[in-house]
Amino acid sequence: MTKAFCPGHITCFFHPVRTDDPVTTGSRGVGLRLSLGTYVTMEERSDSRLSIVMDGTESDAPITRSVMEQICPGRGFDITVENQLPVGQGFGMSASGAIAAALCACSFMGIDQENAYRYAHIAEVLQGGGLGDVSAIMSNARMPVRIRPGLPPYGEVIESNQKSQTFTLAVVGGKLSTAPVISDPDMQRRMNEIGSRMVDDYASNPTMERMYLRSREFSSSLGIESAEVSSALKVLGKESGMCMLGHSIFTSRPGDEVREILGDVPVFSASTSNAPAFIQKA
Repeated sequence: MTKAFCPGHITCFFHPVRTDDPVTTGSRGVGLRLSLGTYVTMEERSDSRLSIVMDGTESDAPITRSVMEQICPGRGFDITVENQLPVGQGFGMSASGAIAAALCACSFMGIDQENAYRYAHIAEVLQGGGLGDVSAIMSNARMPVRIRPGLPPYGEVIESNQKSQTFTLAVVGGKLSTAPVISDPDMQRRMNEIGSRMVDDYASNPTMERMYLRSREFSSSLGIESAEVSSALKVLGKESGMCMLGHSIFTSRPGDEVREILGDVPVFSASTSNAPAFIQKA
């Protein structure tokens, strides 16, 4: 049995870049690499079945399944995925789960673990997950800035040189699927126009104030905030932003304050982290 952990990632603002190659497809953007993420435990079976249990429930888990089909085609495994943050809320859980699964699978197959990120990124792109989470997580930067899309050596991610920060994360609505939003042609055009300008602006002067300002401007300009997100951002003030893409927000305010302001919603605390994903054999 093999177990791996991978940190999560929040994108604050971005724009997608699609090519004919999944490896060079990705996004430019600014984000937060989190101390919370996903644990994956994997044990090989005697048959060819892939059994995936996610947060206690058997799941199709298409992104994890895609990872396994790339690395271990035809081999069966029992896979347990434990997410420390909700799925479908912009916390990068699909990417962190894909990376952790890929690390385990590479270990079983005797493949260099650096290849795990490539398999995870391809699965994310092909199955409609996030376009930039894997490259951001791979960078080990606390607040990664995705300057060029895709995985290295094509993509480039730099550190914005911010000190470790603790953020409160709050979920104010149901799951939001990434694919329908970033695949809409008109939305892509607007994201490219607005997001590209904001990434360049932040990279020229990477401060927390500018990160929050551009994050709020991005979600507001695109009209992608739900009523619940808009309301939360309004009452939390300038040190808050929408997680891309989820009915969720991040803020520098303490968790107790956020609970008092927003009421009975799921609230989490996570720090920005440069700790690498890791694997351990049980």
